[in-house]
Amino acid sequence: MRTVVEVPQWQGSRSPTAPKLVEGAARLAAMVPADAHVRVETGGTLAETAARVRHALPAGGFTVTVGGDCGVELEPVAAALRRYGDRLHVVWFDAHGDLNTPDSSPSGAFHGMIVRTLLGEGPPDLVPSPALRPDRLALAGTRALDPAEADYIRLAGIGGPAGVADGALVYVHVDLDVLDGFSSVGYPEPDGLSPDALIAAVAELAARHEVVGLGITEYAPADPADEDLLKWLVPELVRLCAGSGARQIERRAVAAWPASHAEERDGWLLRHTPGVDRKRSNSALPLATSSPSVAAMETFYADRGLPAIVQVSPAEQHAELDAALAARGYAKTGETLVMTADADTVIAAATKNEPAALDGGPATGPTGDPRPAGEPGPAGAGGVERVADRGRWAELFAAVTGAADSMPVVRRIEPETMLLVAADGAGLGLAVMDDGWTGVFCMATHPDRRRRGVAGAVMAELARWSRERDAPRLYLQVEEDNHPARALYEGLGFTTSHHYHYRREDRRE
Repeated sequence: MRTVVEVPQWQGSRSPTAPKLVEGAARLAAMVPADAHVRVETGGTLAETAARVRHALPAGGFTVTVGGDCGVELEPVAAALRRYGDRLHVVWFDAHGDLNTPDSSPSGAFHGMIVRTLLGEGPPDLVPSPALRPDRLALAGTRALDPAEADYIRLAGIGGPAGVADGALVYVHVDLDVLDGFSSVGYPEPDGLSPDALIAAVAELAARHEVVGLGITEYAPADPADEDLLKWLVPELVRLCAGSGARQIERRAVAAWPASHAEERDGWLLRHTPGVDRKRSNSALPLATSSPSVAAMETFYADRGLPAIVQVSPAEQHAELDAALAARGYAKTGETLVMTADADTVIAAATKNEPAALDGGPATGPTGDPRPAGEPGPAGAGGVERVADRGRWAELFAAVTGAADSMPVVRRIEPETMLLVAADGAGLGLAVMDDGWTGVFCMATHPDRRRRGVAGAVMAELARWSRERDAPRLYLQVEEDNHPARALYEGLGFTTSHHYHYRREDRRE
């Protein structure tokens, strides 16, 4: 779910063109490809507007905030801080530092104090809690600083985007005055970034990090050429940032379910696992920043006597490839949702639902292959054991599911992994932890133990284990037509991140 939040605030600016920011916010909102559009009316004070924005922000999905002056970013960034804490980094693309305090500001305009306010030093009624740490801030394209701002940057050691640690969560702010030659802003500055340079910088961030929010501000329409530029630039910024989360999840999913042979070549991750009949283990995954060669991919699988199978993932980012494969006669199969949730949300939902937890049985295998699903039911499940000893896993899998055919893959998993097993072998789930995320795989309930809340109990214990390891975010895969399993996961607080499916070569002569 992608939402654009339009905040036509101009009162934080002292520019003569500030009233034009109202129209600019509306035009920017119209350029954002989104599922929902929320417009926030400004209040009588900045604090009142901030409160309205706080209540308007959606609880989930990806949010693009458009302004208005830079002060509209106060609540979106504060909300991300409350959710992610010190894991959040803010990358501020802006010609100006916006690092003044009420005492140091030459103009007294709040849009020049917004970053310092986020850092905990600003008007008392606007300072967020928790505040952003200086070492979690990166400035980009900044070239017009007041002396007090320059001193603060030097003393605090604030750097640029290259200093953001790999795997960090990032909020991206773009003040359009970061651009060179862009006149439709209140305070244009020379020697800025070209549009291509801005896109390249954001693309690099999105390739290394999950971007959890985006803000675009300070458009005061003046030049039609600027409008034409934005009609290309804004959707591209949104595409890069909104798609970063799916790419980060898929990167972890590849490590969580490893093929015995995997190589990056010709724009693909080519995977092959003899003896395992799973699509994910024997399919090609297109790399994010490449033009994959279909002919080379087909040769790889033909040399191994296999039909070519492509995991089109994330499906939303590979529409052209998907169409090209369809035109070559590749059949579509395995349509799958990737869902995410916070561990605390899952624990709270599972606790609230006891003793009326839903038990959807196994949603899918880790490949998206369907397995039997259970039905809603009342009673609670017993205790859940954490089994770290991989030597026991094959027997436990066989006892619950009747087979242990995933073991050749499971034994190769390198990230920290835990098997969660319900009392008396009623059900199980596999947790694979990797850099702040935990993948949920192989959820299964014994056929004789359904309708007893087993899956909810397993998932709750899995979430506790994940949270203890500072990996408070969960992801899983479930086939789109497995409605009982989807109901289970939605009841536990999971929401859809993205989609994928497979395309299978038709090898009939």
